[in-house]
Amino acid sequence: MATEIVTVETPVIRAAGGIIQRATPHGDEVLIVFRKRHQDWALPKGEVQDGESFQEAALREVEQETGCTCELGNYLGTISYADHGTPTVVMFWKMNVVRESAASETQQIDQAVWIDVPSAIQKLSQTQEKALLSRMANSGRAATTAPQPVPVSTSNPQRKKGSIEDERVHARVLRESEAFRVELAFLERRSGQTDRSWSAAAHDQLDNVAKCLDSNDIEGALFCLHAARRFAVYGLNKAELMTRAHILREETQKIISWRGDAIDALLAGNDEELSADQLADAMKLRDEESTNQYYRNRLAGDYLRILLTICALAVLAAVPFMLLSGALRMLGPVLLFGLLGSAFSASQLLMKGKTDSIIPNVFVMVTPVLFGAVAGLAGFGIHEYLAGLFNFTRPHWGALLGMAFLFGMLCQRLLARMAVPNRRRKAH
Repeated sequence: MATEIVTVETPVIRAAGGIIQRATPHGDEVLIVFRKRHQDWALPKGEVQDGESFQEAALREVEQETGCTCELGNYLGTISYADHGTPTVVMFWKMNVVRESAASETQQIDQAVWIDVPSAIQKLSQTQEKALLSRMANSGRAATTAPQPVPVSTSNPQRKKGSIEDERVHARVLRESEAFRVELAFLERRSGQTDRSWSAAAHDQLDNVAKCLDSNDIEGALFCLHAARRFAVYGLNKAELMTRAHILREETQKIISWRGDAIDALLAGNDEELSADQLADAMKLRDEESTNQYYRNRLAGDYLRILLTICALAVLAAVPFMLLSGALRMLGPVLLFGLLGSAFSASQLLMKGKTDSIIPNVFVMVTPVLFGAVAGLAGFGIHEYLAGLFNFTRPHWGALLGMAFLFGMLCQRLLARMAVPNRRRKAH
């Protein structure tokens, strides 16, 4: 995730750091540092240099401040605050020590010490770093006490498991929802607002996440989790809103649909005037794009499995034709290579994400492929014509099957293009 935050009118300090953890007979310990300039205890972190990714900066700063050469683990989250009025965003990763040595003397760090996690949470000066370390500790305990590698919702322990892919997404959504509950509780404690309707709505959506996970409704769980996060935006302060807006602009660079332009329009202007409503609307568009992409990927995977099954059956069906003689002997391989050509074309469109129809109708996808197999007979007709014209005594299998493959591709591509309605052009 090598990233660059796009600055607008207000500069943003980009930083990265790590939580270094080790196991001891007395429990887990983490490494924290004492900063001379600020006279406080903090997690090791530092600013991202030009041309450097967040991950590279995190590893470099941790090594400089603690002397530990580490390897990256899971991404833990982001904190944000204002440093003398300038928004600062810090991304943290969990780290494992590869080699430990004495830290080099710096003007900023006075000492780096290993300390047990509860004491570290108590000792850290910044509230957000305390919350981040607490979330990591809680998720670690949940992982070590889970009886199975894939956690299930406690409200329905008899939940039927799905595919490996679904179980991975289920586990990820469950972890994120539980971590977000801790973050939401932190926002509630910190908030001085009299209107807490945003908090109640976020909790309702988190409860819906658990219900959807119990019924294996992964898409519904993702939808509710996104909604809960949008409600929590109303509990952020101005600096956090600005930071989230910068991160969202960065994510938008990867969105090539109309939603990317809409997000840019919502977040345009002075960050000081940015409202929670604008950020929530922009997040909703981002979440819709993410959900839409997830759905398309699932649909494309199902279609690819169907295509592979059809091709395997076609290979078996072509074998009996090889036992015949004369022109009939060539019919089976010709149909097979026509089908392979059309299936190849359909697979290419699926993997490129150019399936414009969101309707999960398998016949709309399969029909052009089957017609592509029949179109391979055009290659057979051309071959027979050339054989009679030039008095070929033996069939040229390479040319014959190559033409069948090509005609299958062209037919599928043509029918797929005809099936897609014309896009409405923007009025200028």
